[in-house]
Amino acid sequence: TSVHWHGMLVPSHVDGGPHNTIRPGAVWTPEITVKQPACTAWFHPHPHGNTAPQVYSGLAGMMIVSDGTDRDLGLPATYGVDDLPIVLQDKRFGRNGEAVYQPDMMDMMHGFQGDTLVVNGAIAPVASVPAGIVRLRLLNAANARVFDLRFSDRRPFFVVAGDGGLLAEPVEMKRLVIGPAERYEVLVDFGDGRSVDLVTAPDAGHGPGMMMGPPRRSAGTVELLMRLKPEAALKAAVTRLPRQLATLADADVKSAVAWRTFELNPMMGMMGMGMMNGSSRGAGAGHMMGINGRSFAMDRVDVTARLGTAEVWEISAGGMPMAHPFHVHGASFRILSKNGRKPASHESGWKDVVLVEEHAEILVRFDNPAQPKMPFMYHCHLLE
Repeated sequence: TSVHWHGMLVPSHVDGGPHNTIRPGAVWTPEITVKQPACTAWFHPHPHGNTAPQVYSGLAGMMIVSDGTDRDLGLPATYGVDDLPIVLQDKRFGRNGEAVYQPDMMDMMHGFQGDTLVVNGAIAPVASVPAGIVRLRLLNAANARVFDLRFSDRRPFFVVAGDGGLLAEPVEMKRLVIGPAERYEVLVDFGDGRSVDLVTAPDAGHGPGMMMGPPRRSAGTVELLMRLKPEAALKAAVTRLPRQLATLADADVKSAVAWRTFELNPMMGMMGMGMMNGSSRGAGAGHMMGINGRSFAMDRVDVTARLGTAEVWEISAGGMPMAHPFHVHGASFRILSKNGRKPASHESGWKDVVLVEEHAEILVRFDNPAQPKMPFMYHCHLLE
């Protein structure tokens, strides 16, 4: 296996990508120096050809990077009380309650989706929260599902951070689409003392595609994720929303030293070395996804960027009816546009995943060194 520190800005030799293999019985002890803003990151396996079943089987979890300034900014900061990790996944369970991962051709074509939603490994959990402002750290750790989040009473919430850290100010929303591997931090006001359900609605075209027919879920169904229940015994440390968060300069396109284009080719080789020989190993196999007409090869480097510079990357979905969560290892970026339009306000901060529906432009910063034999990855985060 391998263990990738997704969202951590570290050199490539400790990034945990497919070149950092941990063999059975071996021990890997990376030393990481944290030199980045506070954020919500996560860890998951990244072995070439075997990522999907390992993530699905449970080798994944949240990491919180803190700089000690949350309370000064007026943010909830008591872990497990008003600062809650919310890890979203989906599973298929067998008769004895075991998680089953047996992808068929349809799953390999548009991504493996479970028929049961789980939060922090539990089905429909109930979280007790203070009757005040509560921070939810949302992580989509599913193999392929796009969650379309909202609250059952349609109450507003406020996005305060994305993948790479805090936004400039809270962004009010009533609906949040979160693709695989994306993270968002939101503030919710429970001052009215009423319980409310966090639910996910149909993805309305954001999902992994319809190439082999519709997904297994029935359309039009709003599904329960969890319930949040205010408790008088829990003291509310925060009762007002913060106004100002981080200082974010505008993305400086003029700083780019190169422009590159990437076309995602989800069908490349799928009817050859992928499904037709019975392969179902999942992400990284190199047969299920191509970029610019080439599948992944462990011994090839496709992009060489200069340390300390920025580049504009244009990513397209190749005309396929799929939304692709595109991830860049070891780097942060700002979204310049999506489908020809400016990004939404909640996507204005630093990111490491962009959900590409048709076309996206990003400004990528390369501030972490990579070794030629241990390069960083960039890829679609649909694990099948």
